[in-house]
Amino acid sequence: MKTSLAPGISVLIGISILISCEIINDSKRDYEVPEFDLDQSEYTDNELLNATYSDYKFPDNFYSENLGDTNLYYVNTVSIDSLDEGKWIELSTNSFDQAKGWSIRSTYENSQFEPGKVCEKYFEFIRTYNPVDNNLIKFRTHRASYLTRDNFDHFNKSDTIGVFKKQNFTDIEAKELIDYLWFTDNYNNASSKILSSYFENNQKTINVYHYELFIVYGDFGLHDKISLLKKIYKIDRNSGLIIVDKVLIRVINGEMN
Repeated sequence: MKTSLAPGISVLIGISILISCEIINDSKRDYEVPEFDLDQSEYTDNELLNATYSDYKFPDNFYSENLGDTNLYYVNTVSIDSLDEGKWIELSTNSFDQAKGWSIRSTYENSQFEPGKVCEKYFEFIRTYNPVDNNLIKFRTHRASYLTRDNFDHFNKSDTIGVFKKQNFTDIEAKELIDYLWFTDNYNNASSKILSSYFENNQKTINVYHYELFIVYGDFGLHDKISLLKKIYKIDRNSGLIIVDKVLIRVINGEMN
């Protein structure tokens, strides 16, 4: 026997369906790529959310490279030797041949490289073939006339991250160095983004400010956690020593997973 719903119940069901549809639609938010002032230091939660979930990565005045399908690898004490000393320190030299030798030692035997190139910042050798996989990797060594990182161990990180060796460097060049270091560490890291980058001149140092997002993506049923960080890179005008101070400004909830 067929049964029919009372008119009142039918209306309630219809309203419930409409409400459910509205809730589902409201939960789908479109995030816009934000625009920030070059020296911006305060951010709304909405700006942080837009930066996190849009295609935004860093500001227009930031150092970047078009890497295409290649990845970067800076030769280091681990790649050329072993873990015996328990330190991971990026290497520097002014010798093209030494940089080439370190690159060869940092990969598999019988690997093949394009002819190397040199610029102000580094020596570079692109590995085009190796017996294990097809990954294209740019093996790089810092030029000792530009940057040394003998006192920065990736296994035991300190506030001192290197020495800027360029002679008579300007404030713009100091900012480019700090932006360059961030880019080479984070170009393929979806958890880190730069909101602003600018410099300030002091008598003894040039200070480069980075306002940065660090995102921890949550498991199912948990919110993403979005941290706003302030980093101040102090570069000594005389010695070139680079020291970084880090401040956590605040943490907000992101999307629910």
